[in-house]
Amino acid sequence: MNSPDRHGTYENLLYNGLINVIDPRDFPRSFPMHWHKHVEMAVLPEDARADRPSVLRVNQTEYRLSPGDVLFIWPGEVHETVSNEGGQMMGLQFSAVTLNELPDFTPFIHLFRTFHHIRRTDAPELVQRMHIHIRHILSVQNNNGTFAGVESLICLYEMFMDFGTHIKNHVMKDTQQRTSGSARTFEKIGAACSYITDNCDRELTLESAADQIGFSACYFSRIFKQVTSYNFVEYLTLQRIKRAQVLLADSDKTITEISYQAGFKSISTFNRVFRQYRGCSPSEYRKYYLR
Repeated sequence: MNSPDRHGTYENLLYNGLINVIDPRDFPRSFPMHWHKHVEMAVLPEDARADRPSVLRVNQTEYRLSPGDVLFIWPGEVHETVSNEGGQMMGLQFSAVTLNELPDFTPFIHLFRTFHHIRRTDAPELVQRMHIHIRHILSVQNNNGTFAGVESLICLYEMFMDFGTHIKNHVMKDTQQRTSGSARTFEKIGAACSYITDNCDRELTLESAADQIGFSACYFSRIFKQVTSYNFVEYLTLQRIKRAQVLLADSDKTITEISYQAGFKSISTFNRVFRQYRGCSPSEYRKYYLR
C-alpha cells in the first residue's frame, strides 16, 4: 500500500536498510488510519511554526505536537496523521527487532512503550539530545556514505541510551521514592512483565505471576500497578491484544482461531476488548495493516 502522491510516500515502508528517514518533504499532510510492525517517530523541529497544527491520532488519542515535541508510535498501534500543515514534521521508522535483540535494552522495553508524546517543555534535555541524534541520522542518510547504515544505527542506539537513562534517572527514581521500592524490585517487576508477555496465551493468575518472582500476591499487585501504571488484569489483556495483532498480520487464521490462540476464552469477549483497546474490530484492524 502506497500513500497518495500528494501526501508523500513515507508510509509505503518499502525501504532498504535499517532505518527509514522521513524528510519533511515526504511526511504527508494527512494519512488515513493504519498500522504496521515498525517503530515510528514523528518529530516537529524546534524551529517549526507553532501556528501550523501538527496532529496525529494514536489508539484513539489525539496528540497535538508543539515545536520540539517527539511522538512515538509503537508496533501494532493504529494511527493516522490528522494534520501536518506546512509540511513541517519529519520522522524515523525502524524495526522493533533493532531494540529487542539487545539485552541491555530488555529491562526498558516495556517502559519505552508507555511513552508516546514527549514534550520539549517536560523533558527539555532529553528532547534536545533526541533532536541532535535525529538530525545526525538525517544528515548521514542524505550523504549516503560507505557506512551510512552502521552510523545511523549507532546513532539510534545512542538516542535510546539517552532515553533509557532519562527513564532510569527520573521516572524510575520518582516511582522508587513513591513506592520505597529498590532497583532489584524494579528488575523483578520487569521479569514479571516478560513472564506475562511470554505466557499470555495461557491461564494466568495474579498469584501465579507473583509467585514467579517470589512476591506475595498483595505486594505484587500494589507494586506492579505503581511501576507499570496497569493492574495485572489490564496488563495481561494488553499482552493478549498484542499477541492477537501479530496473528492478524502474519496468519490466515480466522478471527475465532486467533482469539483462542491469544488467550481469550470467547470470541465475543475478544471482539469487545479488542475494540476497547484499539478502537476498531479485529477484522477492521486486519484491513488497516500496511504491509
